[in-house]
Amino acid sequence: MRTIKEARRHFLLLLGLLLAVALGSAAVLFSPMGRASRTGPQRLAQLLTELRVKEHENVPLRGIDEKVATAKEQIGNFYQQRLPVSYAAISEELGKVVGETGVQMSAGRYSAEGTEVPGVQRILVDTSITGNYLQAVKFVNAMEREKMFFLIDSVALGREQAAGNVQLNMRMETYLRTGERKTQSADKAATHEAGNGE
Repeated sequence: MRTIKEARRHFLLLLGLLLAVALGSAAVLFSPMGRASRTGPQRLAQLLTELRVKEHENVPLRGIDEKVATAKEQIGNFYQQRLPVSYAAISEELGKVVGETGVQMSAGRYSAEGTEVPGVQRILVDTSITGNYLQAVKFVNAMEREKMFFLIDSVALGREQAAGNVQLNMRMETYLRTGERKTQSADKAATHEAGNGE
């Protein structure tokens, strides 16, 4: 008898213990901590997705210091190699292209304008060239490929010339390096006359 009573007592004790474990597990499962453990993998996946998006957004910023340094160097080289420092340099370059293409250039008129960039002045060049059609095309092409920076703003057909020649009235622009001083005062200034591309 005693063995059955002991077995029953052990069984009830074990049943109570299992019941307590089941109740504790149910409490944890329905508590905020239990819900967090079920949503944990979803939250982790969401955070990983957000991290990938942020990394993708920041890709252009990687190596920005080197990119800025490279850009500054390229700008410096552009200024040194392609922007003239004097009106004489502009005239010499125009004279060189005139000689290479065989056109004739009338007196050019230079006018200066200030820019918002310190040390740079905008120079407008109004001139006209005369030559046959092929020479005129070569001149325009040569000006567009010049190492010295020139922009052709407008080209207009002038009056008819003898022997099948054409006259083109042109407006071009370039930018003059003027040092580190600001160039706003140049708005009022500077018309410079140059004759025959010299």
